Amino acid sequence: MKTHQKLFFLGLTLGSSLLFSCSEEDSDITSIGTGEVKIGIGVKIPTSTIPGARISTVGLNVNSGFLQIKDIELETEGVDKNGEFEREIKLKFPEIKKINFNELDASVDFFINIPAGNYEEIEFEIDVIDDKSEPSIQLDGTFQYLDGRAVPFKFQVFGNDDDDFDFNVELEAEDDDALFNIEAVKNPLALLEINAKGWFSSITTSELEKAVLTDGILLITKDKNAAIYQKVEAKIKASTDIELELR
Repeated sequence: MKTHQKLFFLGLTLGSSLLFSCSEEDSDITSIGTGEVKIGIGVKIPTSTIPGARISTVGLNVNSGFLQIKDIELETEGVDKNGEFEREIKLKFPEIKKINFNELDASVDFFINIPAGNYEEIEFEIDVIDDKSEPSIQLDGTFQYLDGRAVPFKFQVFGNDDDDFDFNVELEAEDDDALFNIEAVKNPLALLEINAKGWFSSITTSELEKAVLTDGILLITKDKNAAIYQKVEAKIKASTDIELELR
């Protein structure tokens, strides 16, 4: 139940773009895999183009959260000195990687190392997982009722290593049969944007107004405010594949 999306900053769930080169000063950041090219992976919530703007559900403001990553499954196709190749590699972190993100942070969270060369396609699957009683995915923010009251907001996905919540990012050239070259000097950054507007686009303000609070928090999980959770979960599962065109 997944879809491919062309390059744009998600009007849906998760976006991705090669934005700028990574700094060599980031040597203390976790790096997995082998090869001359370091592809930096960063996760953030996109900053609205309208200062102070909220997402489509009136009163709901999401400004931080986290993902917990188990491993990265990397698939590459291309051409090297030995001819055409296809490779599948599983890259594991030393321990579960927790990535905190917010709307102001566009830095590198970890690196994937791959060989320099001419590629037809690079695809990596980010496997999310629960860890230490914390969910695979969490969003935090506030909800303001129409009467002016405001309460903390929290959305949690306890995926239990469910493949339906894994994010697939695919890099390819604009022309289907073309190759693109990645060199060690470029060290590109693939920025993944968690866009709550897409996740909550089917949720109305009225539904959130009627939601039951848990210890003063508008908590949405599989077991808390389940009807809202199921709608958001469907949005996540329908849009976890991202296709990135290199122009």
